[in-house]
Amino acid sequence: MPRALAVRHVTVTGDARVAYLARLAERTASARACGYNCWAFEREGAPGTFVEFVEAPDRGALDTALTQDALHGETLDWRLEPAGADAEPAIYLEVRTP
Repeated sequence: MPRALAVRHVTVTGDARVAYLARLAERTASARACGYNCWAFEREGAPGTFVEFVEAPDRGALDTALTQDALHGETLDWRLEPAGADAEPAIYLEVRTP
């Protein structure tokens, strides 16, 4: 089965950026403990503009990653809803070539 990836864009401003980064550290650790990968990248020259990625071994595991978090019993990705966050992530499946 192909690996699966969820992508969403998030924009936070001012003091919310500090809270977002603290929450991101918790989410990243939690994702790893649950067997998923979670990354965020901040746009160069645009503090507070992020793109987030959650990667799982397959589509079913990604659905689980996006709807539950074993460490907190809450949604892995959407516990923090900063202004400017995409409502739904874009889902991508790995392209495997021979």
